Amino acid sequence: MNVISTCLTGTATILSCRKIAQSFSENIYELSSIRHNWSPEYAANLKERIDTIMHQYFTEESLSEHLEKHGQFYELMIAALKDVTVFRAELKVDFSYDKPFLKETFEKLGYVDYYSDAKNGDHFSLYKMMSTFKRNMDSDLQQVILARGIDQHLLSRLLSYREKLAELRNCFDILHGKDELSAELKREINAIYSEVKDICRIANAYYEFDPGQRDRFCFYKVMIGLRKSMPVN
Repeated sequence: MNVISTCLTGTATILSCRKIAQSFSENIYELSSIRHNWSPEYAANLKERIDTIMHQYFTEESLSEHLEKHGQFYELMIAALKDVTVFRAELKVDFSYDKPFLKETFEKLGYVDYYSDAKNGDHFSLYKMMSTFKRNMDSDLQQVILARGIDQHLLSRLLSYREKLAELRNCFDILHGKDELSAELKREINAIYSEVKDICRIANAYYEFDPGQRDRFCFYKVMIGLRKSMPVN
């Protein structure tokens, strides 16, 4: 039994799925009122599928070591998402008078293609967004943006994330990961990841005005809390 992937984030991804599936199960009677295929049976089946993978391919020892070793990497992903969100808010404030500029800039920097998926738990989209951001943030655009009030330190951090998150480039398409897992198992992991992301997207909207519950369906907040919840031997 071993960790499912050598990818820095592979372990945290499946663990986050398990945590979110548990929250989904605990709230299924409420959530079943908004989607016809969300039932106690569906919630139980999702947990069972995740548990089967966990029991076959992980040990608590390997999980704990993996999360401890790479905890700072997960926190880096959180920091990147926070900065792209703050940058987006500042742009909207600074250029509220120029809607065409905002539209063009958000498209150019990757917000249109990747931001929604990134903030809803698609970590590979976060990497692709930071790559697009750095590639298209030319000197002319920098001057225009900085002249309106955005701090240079924030922009510098955003331009540095592509290299810091470079490992995400190959991590999140588990189906094509370079490991010894069977193709069938890889497909099942991807299917679970996709399902849980969709659950998070809808549950986040449902719990918009209940921050405590909403956080239980936020991939990033669940991921960053994993080390704190791991058992201590």
